[in-house]
Amino acid sequence: MPKLTVIIPVRNEEKRLPRCLQSILAQSFQDWETICIDDGSRDGTADVLQKFVDDDKRIRGSAFTRHLGTVLARKLALMDAKGDYVMFADADDEFLPGAFANAVRLIEDAGVDILQFAVDITASDDMDVSGFKQLFRHREILSAGSNILYDCFVNRRFQHNLWNKIYRADVCRKAVENMPDIRLQHYTDQYLTFFLLYFAESFRSVKDGPFYRYHMGGGVSTKRPDAEQFKELCEASGIFPRLEKFLRDRNQYETHVSVLEAMRNTLCCDMIGKMLTIPALTREIIMTAQEHWGSGIVYDFLAETGMFKYPCSNRQHMVSDLIDRTRAQEREIARLRTELETAKQKLRKVTPRSSQSQKNPETPSSGKDASTTPGKPQFRFIQKLPKV
Repeated sequence: MPKLTVIIPVRNEEKRLPRCLQSILAQSFQDWETICIDDGSRDGTADVLQKFVDDDKRIRGSAFTRHLGTVLARKLALMDAKGDYVMFADADDEFLPGAFANAVRLIEDAGVDILQFAVDITASDDMDVSGFKQLFRHREILSAGSNILYDCFVNRRFQHNLWNKIYRADVCRKAVENMPDIRLQHYTDQYLTFFLLYFAESFRSVKDGPFYRYHMGGGVSTKRPDAEQFKELCEASGIFPRLEKFLRDRNQYETHVSVLEAMRNTLCCDMIGKMLTIPALTREIIMTAQEHWGSGIVYDFLAETGMFKYPCSNRQHMVSDLIDRTRAQEREIARLRTELETAKQKLRKVTPRSSQSQKNPETPSSGKDASTTPGKPQFRFIQKLPKV
């Protein structure tokens, strides 16, 4: 059995996947296996992966016939992992020389369930990565028990990303065995990390490294979304009913409710920030955010966090106008509902009821469509998208 399993979900990465796999083959530590899951790629990724699988039996590959999302890809790989320890990589990134040997040595010496190491962050073009580097600054951290979740999501002593850590495989297996399935493409690290930290008993961050090079700007998490991609971003709201049920089933909801609130606020803030970068920002896009995350939290972030983070006067005026119009429409709907209810009550007082209407006052008379029945508000609300 290998000492280390490396897991790489991949989708449409025929050009950058070779760099990642070559960085694994170049490691001095050779007791490893790599599992790549092709998540329904439409380019030549499958052919590239097949070549590496043919050349080295330590690299194994599986493929989804359709796009099911990174969460399910990682879950499938973890269920098949044979190593004592697990590391994750994104297909557009790479491991640095000596990464495997040092990571395995450090986690065995520390005797912890999860060990975090230093990373190198680079970007193409003129992208400013100073803020991102500050998030991943190298520091010593020690955490244990339920404090691990709090230190990550509430206290933010360390980040939720998967690729800058090495994990005990038994913790990973326990996490995915209890993790509800969800088709998710964005914010996938947060979802799996929640379960990994929940079942971990000890965590340590060290200054050793860097062992991993993160290429900022190449993945889906740092690109500007269009309207359709923004809908996919909003679908991340589907993780919270699953997390809440998971905690309630274990009578742990009250203990960890602040963790869920912090996660929700962080994701919504990031989602609003991405929304404000959409060139053609429309009321429909804001309504999409509303129906997934709730009007209150969206209004708050639009009026505060989003405005301060993206100081563009024209954009601010447009968003403020959209907020005002949306609120005005909600007030108008409430007013019409009140008037309709008042009219119904007056009608009942002045109009004698037949025996049939007394039994069922909402039943329309024959020949009339039910949709035009008095007492039925004529409003059509946007329904939430079903979550797979």
